[in-house]
Parts: sequence; C-alpha cells; structure tokens
Amino acid sequence: MRRFGERPDDDVVFAASAHSREGASADAATVPHGDAAPRRGGGEQALISKRVIADLMMCVDGAVIFGAAVLAKWGYINLHLGAPVGSAPYAVVAVVGAVVSVVMLRYRGLYQFHVLSHARGQTGRVVFGLFATALALMAAGYLLKISEDYSRVWFALWFALSTVAVLALHLAGARILQWWGALGWFSRHVVVYGSGEIAEKLIRKVGSSAMNLRVVGVFDDLKNGERPEVPVRGGLSDLIAFGQRYRVDEVLIAMPLTDELRIANLVEQLSLLPSDIRICPSSTSFRIPPKGLLNYQGLTVLELERRPLDDWAPIMKNIEDRVLGALLLVGLAPLLLLIAVAIKLDSRGTVIFKQRRHGFNHEVFNVYKFRTMHVCEDGETVLTQATRHDPRVTRVGRFLRKTSLDELPQLVNVLKGDMSLVGPRPHALSHNEYYSSVLARYANRHKVKPGMTGWAQVNGYRGETGTPEKMHHRVEHDLYYIENWTVWFDLKVLAMTPFYGFIGRNAF
Repeated sequence: MRRFGERPDDDVVFAASAHSREGASADAATVPHGDAAPRRGGGEQALISKRVIADLMMCVDGAVIFGAAVLAKWGYINLHLGAPVGSAPYAVVAVVGAVVSVVMLRYRGLYQFHVLSHARGQTGRVVFGLFATALALMAAGYLLKISEDYSRVWFALWFALSTVAVLALHLAGARILQWWGALGWFSRHVVVYGSGEIAEKLIRKVGSSAMNLRVVGVFDDLKNGERPEVPVRGGLSDLIAFGQRYRVDEVLIAMPLTDELRIANLVEQLSLLPSDIRICPSSTSFRIPPKGLLNYQGLTVLELERRPLDDWAPIMKNIEDRVLGALLLVGLAPLLLLIAVAIKLDSRGTVIFKQRRHGFNHEVFNVYKFRTMHVCEDGETVLTQATRHDPRVTRVGRFLRKTSLDELPQLVNVLKGDMSLVGPRPHALSHNEYYSSVLARYANRHKVKPGMTGWAQVNGYRGETGTPEKMHHRVEHDLYYIENWTVWFDLKVLAMTPFYGFIGRNAF
C-alpha cells in the first residue's frame, strides 16, 4: 500500500546561474531566483519534517479520542442521566482506547505523510481503525467481565464522536498540508556537486519528479579547458561558503565511483555542513529500482529484490491460514454437504475434481474443486477455458462457477499447506507455461502460495483470461499484493470477497 499528490509548478527549481567557472567565485553566494535558497537566520523558513508532522497528528488524534470519551461521559451520564458515576473508571478505559486507536490507525498507514496530505484515502483508514478498536475493547470487556460496569450508550457515543472529530481534523489537516506544500515548506534544498553527464541527467530527472526537491546550486572544480554539461556557480570552497550562508538540506555528489579518492576528500570537507551527503554514481537508470543498499565488509551491494515474506510474516500468514481455514471448513460443512448432494443428483461422476496446478516456488500440487463439468481435464496439455454457455458445464456447475462455490474444497488445500486463503489464484499448467512466455513478470506470482481468493479477484479480474492483456491486469494486482502484504491486507481481501470476489460478470 504510496500515492503522491500533484506538486506545485515550483516544487523543483534549478537554481544554477549561467556563469562559467572563471567568474563564479565572485557571485557564489548570490541567491538566484529570489528566495530559492533562503538565508540562515531569523528570516529563514526551515525545512518542516514530515515525520514530525505525522507524529504530531498521531498525538493529537490520541488526545481527541480521549477528549471524545470525556465529553460523551459528561454529556450523557452527568448531564442527561444525572447519575453520580465516578470518572476514574471511564478515564482508564478512555486512555486505553486512545492508545489502541492510535496503534490501529498507525498500522493502517494513516500516519504516512503522503496519506495525511490528501483527504482521499483517509476516511476508510479512520473508520476501520476505530471500528477495530471498538471491537477489541468490547472483546476485552467481555473476557474480563467488566462490560456491565460501563454504559453502552456512552461507549457508542464515544466512538461516534471520535470518528467525526478525527475525520474532521484530518480533512482540515490535509488542506493545510497541501497549502504548506504549495508554499514550498516541505521542499528539500539540494546542491549538486559535479557538472558532467551524471549531473545533467540527475537535474533533469529531479526537475520532472514529484519528490519535493529544489536544486539551489551546482558546483564543480573544473580542469582547464573542461566544459561543464550544466552551468556551475563555483568550486568546492564556494559550495561550502554557500552552505554556511544559505539553507542546504542535501548535497548530491554526481560523479562515478571510480573517483574514489576525490569522493572521499569531498565527503571529508563537506561533512562540516549540517546537510545530508549523498552520491549519484551513474547516469544509467535502473530498470528495476533498488530496494536498498547493503554493506558487505566495506563492499557496497545493491538490493534489487527482497523475499516477499520474511521474519514474522510467514509465521503470521501460516497461523492466519490454519486458524481461519479450520473455522471456515467447520462452519461451511453443511453447505459443502448440500453442494455434494446436488452435484451427485445432477450428473454422473465424482463430486470432487482434482487438477494439477503450480504452487509456491513452482511446485506442482493437486487443487481440489467441486466438479462443475461433464469432463475432467487435468490441464497439463492445452486446456480450453470455460466460456459463457459452455456445453461442458453442468446445470449445478453453472451456479457453482458463477458464485465461486466450486472453490470451497480448497479449504482442504489451505489446511494441508498447499495454498493460502489469500494469494494469486493458481492457473492450469498449460496456462502457466503459455503466459510465462508472453508476460515478463508472470512467474513472480509463485513467490508466495496461491490463494483461494486474491486482490485481483476482488478488483474484478477473475474468470476467463483469453488475452495477454487481461492476464496482465491480473498479474499486476497479484504482484502488488505480494509486495505490500500485511495481515490487514489479507483481512481486507477476505472481507471484500463475498461482495466482489464470488460473483462477477466474468465468472461462468
């Protein structure tokens, strides 16, 4: 789950003057474009930390939720009922509720800056987080046998007020943050050292991005007769003087790593500035953006891909699959029995249909489904997908396929460990081989276990995939799910499945 809003036209300013190296020293401290690089001192607008803004919003939310509990208690119990009830027990629950609410909202990603700065996307997070907190508190009250000590009306009023107040606060906050962003208060002032091809491409890329970076100067120590690719303001000494007089949040060294000694010298001298120092060693763009940078005994290693589920993630997902899978299998047992009887009465053949599919890391396993056709094709050779009014589909099978009830026996696959409740849907072997050859990242779907339902299915990409274009959209959603997996994401997909994943116009 990384949207960025529209940036103002002046979010990125190339503030390098058109002076050559020879005349740059004289005016190295002259600020181009007026206030592009404000002076250090009383008149300077300091860079506002996005992390600080997010943490402050989190604290304010906690205070608002606590205040809503106090207001609800005073208004309903003290004024309306006139009951002489002590405030201490309610205050304790209010503090616990405020803390749990903030934790839930943080886990839902509400306090990411790009979320806070846009009204869209906050409502669902707030409502879901507060609703989950209310359920948690009710469960705790029931288990501790203290729920009778508190007014149910107060509890409902508390969370209703909290929801309205937090939503109003965040909608207003989003407008304010957008206004501050338009004023450039979140823009990082960047100085580039280097004037070659790397610097030229770096400045061009920064200028066309929404990264809130503002280039306020370009510096380089040029050799005699060397011509820069971009205008420069001076050399290293001029850069240091510039950084001591004006606000510089980041110094970007734009030169290849082969200049190791020169880079080491630059970093040593630039380290006296209160700025981040970073390096762009190549003008070549990575087709696959690096995920991180590692240090292997002094060697720099770029991390290009990560395991999709690591540390606690596979353990949590396995617990989720086994617990929820067992509960669903027991709860749906009567329905499974009725479907089995209907299949047996409708047509000749077995009730359960097995078909080989590719699972985690391309391992082949047998997937279980209710039989919906008169034929039982394994899918190893060319397999024709079901189409509308397909004569192979039985009468009961048509209903089961339309509602996806034919997939319910896969709960057994989940308990066996072959599948997950949520994940990319497994395809027939022949389909896998075909689409792996025509879609670049199709095989990446097998980095996790296949699922009974998935992010693609609840977004309408289910049923027949007769063209690579249709499959491309499904794969895009599958890869998004893999790269952004959380327990909450799984629960969201499971909650959406009865409404969007079971029934659709593409299912037949």
